[in-house]
Amino acid sequence: MPKVNFAGLKLKNPVIVASATPSISAEKIKKAADAGAGAVVTKSVVLPEKNGKPAGAYPKPRFMLMNNSGGYDPVIAKKNGFFSFFRLGEPYPTPEEMISMLDTLKKPGYTDIPIIVSICGAPNDYESWVNLAKSMENAGADALELNMHCWPVIKYTDPMIVKAVKDVVNIPVIVKLMAINDNPEIVAPQVELAGADAITGLGTFGFRAMEIDVESGKPYLGTFHGLGGSWLRSVSLAYMAKVRQKVTIPISGVTGVHTWEDAVKYMLIGASTVQVCGAIYAHGYKVLSDIANGIDNYMEKHNYKTIEDFKGKALSGIKVPEYNPPVIAKVDDDKCTGCTECADVCLFDAISIEGRNAKIDPEACDGCGVC
Repeated sequence: MPKVNFAGLKLKNPVIVASATPSISAEKIKKAADAGAGAVVTKSVVLPEKNGKPAGAYPKPRFMLMNNSGGYDPVIAKKNGFFSFFRLGEPYPTPEEMISMLDTLKKPGYTDIPIIVSICGAPNDYESWVNLAKSMENAGADALELNMHCWPVIKYTDPMIVKAVKDVVNIPVIVKLMAINDNPEIVAPQVELAGADAITGLGTFGFRAMEIDVESGKPYLGTFHGLGGSWLRSVSLAYMAKVRQKVTIPISGVTGVHTWEDAVKYMLIGASTVQVCGAIYAHGYKVLSDIANGIDNYMEKHNYKTIEDFKGKALSGIKVPEYNPPVIAKVDDDKCTGCTECADVCLFDAISIEGRNAKIDPEACDGCGVC
């Protein structure tokens, strides 16, 4: 199993449970640890009098998975198909509840993995962040993750929050970026300069989502909701690749880590660890060991001894778009059955079917790649 040092934390593997309901209690965190997690980020602790975070008061159900136009198909899920993950009104622990959790988690023999406490103060109230940070460090947190996106109205990251926290604690401080409006090439260096020991991204996206049940004519879950899931991974990969190119501190990839392949993709753009959330809702805690074992098998197959051996390998393949002569499509006559699917999707009428084989008109082909 690939061990990793992440922001000074020694992890038995690079798979971390992200901050969400699966890490909201000591019992759930122990379940995650027993299932193979390398570390856990707790659900964000908040000051209710400062930010009035919801406490699960919304009508249930609060969560929904969707992987096709009609809802959720377990057959698609077993094939690791893309899914959307909708959620709203999750409960958030208070400082007193988190201190009690840490007291349990730190008892000898309860769990042996690092506990990263997620904190979320109020906007423009640095004192609230400082107070949360100090109290969680005193209670035994191994590190802090600053939830910079817990407020939907916050559209840009405030690096001064990072500095305020770093000035008062001695444990590692990890910054979770999310604001989709931020330019990662600007905000990531600002966060690093403010003292961040690592960066996590890209967290739950800061826009509202909804889906409609066409039979009932009503919105699923009855309102607008937060959005995650594996279909958003490509957005996060691009964001975090830009972060990696601009900072020297470790990064952790989150959003869309559904399989070991997804985890490896983040590592190939420079992540040392990954965080898992939606996949736990879809498959249960056992997915953690599935992902960790998959990374291990991948490394063995490619003769990689450590994650460092392939971390960031894909970055050299990122190129500035430039004009190149078109690549003309080719047909493998031995495999072609004349099904017409390629001809049906050709936007340039460059494909015809002759007998049982497709034929390409090189003069008409644009090399667009759709076929």
